[in-house]
Amino acid sequence: MRIVILIVAAVLLLATAGGGGWWFLMGPGADKTEELISQISKPEPIYVPLNPLVISLIQEGEVTHHISMQLTLQLYDSWDKDLADRNMARLRDAFLHEMHALFAMRIIRETGLESPLVRKRLMALCDRLLGEGIVADVLLRELERRQPSKA
Repeated sequence: MRIVILIVAAVLLLATAGGGGWWFLMGPGADKTEELISQISKPEPIYVPLNPLVISLIQEGEVTHHISMQLTLQLYDSWDKDLADRNMARLRDAFLHEMHALFAMRIIRETGLESPLVRKRLMALCDRLLGEGIVADVLLRELERRQPSKA
């Protein structure tokens, strides 16, 4: 009698485990399982701030504005922070050069930093200097815009 009870318990245990496996791997719960696994394995983004940049806007040979801006790189993974830190001087120089070129365009002067063209060009710059798949986003914030005093 004891053997029959053990066999029935083993069959019930296997059937329950098989049903649970089917539910989470192939049944209605499969979508939720994939979503849960992707959320668990997703690394935390890392934010690397650059020192504030000061850009002088020049029109017709005169400085018309000084713009102070803060750039922050959002990296996909913490493994890439060391690479970004080692290339910080190159990134800063390239960002200054690119921002001067962008502010020479009338559309950027009118729309400001919110233009999608600015983010697209800065992301392309990051991909070129650091490699693709390192920087997730470039966060821009204008700190100050002032006109120089006329003497």
